Amino acid sequence: MDIDRAVALCVANVFWRLPIWLGAYQCDSAPASFHHGYDALSRFGRTAAPFPPPIRKRQERQKPKSGGSLKIRLRAYSQLTHTLGVGFAAAVLCAAAAAAELSLTGFGTIGYAVSDQRFQYLRYIDKGGALKTDSLVGLQGELVVDPQWSATAQVVASAPRTRDDGYEAQVRWAFVSYRPNNAWLFRAGRLRPPVLVNAQNAEVGVTFDHARLPTEVYSLVPVYDLDGAAITKTWALENSEINLDGYAGNTKIKFRNPFQANPALRLFPDPYIPEKVAFAGLVLSHSSGPLSLRAGAHRGTLRPDGVPFIDGITPVPVPAPPPFGGSLYRPGNLIDKLGFNAFTLGADWQSGDWRITGEYGRRRISGSNIGNNSQSMYATAARNAGQWTPYITYARLLSTPAVRKLYQDLNTTPVPLGAQGPPLFVPAGFHQILAGQIWVYDQYSTMLGASYRIGPASKLKFEWMRTHIGLGSALVDGDVHRKSFNVFSVSYNFVF
Repeated sequence: MDIDRAVALCVANVFWRLPIWLGAYQCDSAPASFHHGYDALSRFGRTAAPFPPPIRKRQERQKPKSGGSLKIRLRAYSQLTHTLGVGFAAAVLCAAAAAAELSLTGFGTIGYAVSDQRFQYLRYIDKGGALKTDSLVGLQGELVVDPQWSATAQVVASAPRTRDDGYEAQVRWAFVSYRPNNAWLFRAGRLRPPVLVNAQNAEVGVTFDHARLPTEVYSLVPVYDLDGAAITKTWALENSEINLDGYAGNTKIKFRNPFQANPALRLFPDPYIPEKVAFAGLVLSHSSGPLSLRAGAHRGTLRPDGVPFIDGITPVPVPAPPPFGGSLYRPGNLIDKLGFNAFTLGADWQSGDWRITGEYGRRRISGSNIGNNSQSMYATAARNAGQWTPYITYARLLSTPAVRKLYQDLNTTPVPLGAQGPPLFVPAGFHQILAGQIWVYDQYSTMLGASYRIGPASKLKFEWMRTHIGLGSALVDGDVHRKSFNVFSVSYNFVF
């Protein structure tokens, strides 16, 4: 059979079997989809085993071990077919079906968290305990066509990102990679840029020691996966390495409204806001001996995918002496887009058995005065003691002064009596309803925990976290102010 006919038959077979192939996640023992990204993260202090650094010369790659496979049938096949990686993966598969090498790996976390309060934190954690916050299972596969070309796919089953009930399986990654040499890497499809140190391996729990990555920083952006392209340039110096990552893409998300008041009094009844996001950024990292540094600048545009945005909440005067007059706050004008800017910093220093790690993030929403403008940070000190790695972490998340002032003004300013009667008939609690629509953050957490490495492919983790809510926090469901609570977490993390 001639080669053209063979390729044609392969293409037909690929598209016939797409619902089976790409409805399942098959993965590689070294998340090779991380490519440069994961290698940079490992230099930031991530555990090397069981994932060997995926950046290496392709001719040195060992033949992958055979592995099992798992098929997860997704609810919507259309979600896969619109992914850019589908077309790329099909082309790569057909062009070199005979010579390609497929490596498969799975990963997962079985995690339980319980707090000492009835209100819910991070959607699920309360006094009754929750498995959904941290538990997940994923599969990843890498198809290596030749020393330059490869394709990667990943699917993860976990608590849903678009609703609070049930579970869902989603294709996180589906992209093709081209590495002409060790200095350049090009990727296209559905991928995850290195916005934060652990962004690309956040769901592979064996690669870090925290029971849960500090939410104060890792909630910086609502989604980290996008459909687009990424370029990595590497400068290998004598005693150090510099990497520059650039990326651009878009995605659709459902951003969760804050639940700081009675849901029956919400301005928007749907707890999730559908949005279209266009996102781009640059991340510069430098590794030299025990010290690694990184900085990133990110810019995006948010567009409503249904309900339009508003440009803020503003006061209007009601002309009369108090309490009949005063300030009446009202929603602003409808708008069709918001701007998003974020700046990130990261540092990791190792000396002997000690490791000090920290990250900082700042985000700004332009076009509205009720955006989740904030800054956040965390610092972790950890010490390796054989199979144990105890750690202590302090994390802080704080909205800008303007957002906090607006939130306070809405909660403390009564609706003028003149506006509560005809012709407006504004309810007395209207200002509190508006305050419930603001993403305000004022919290800090102290985490004391430890990880125990059972073997090269599994870890046990234990953590006690004490969180204090000041003015309020959109990460908490309920009208919670100036209150502290405890969260106890235990998890088993594994790869297979």
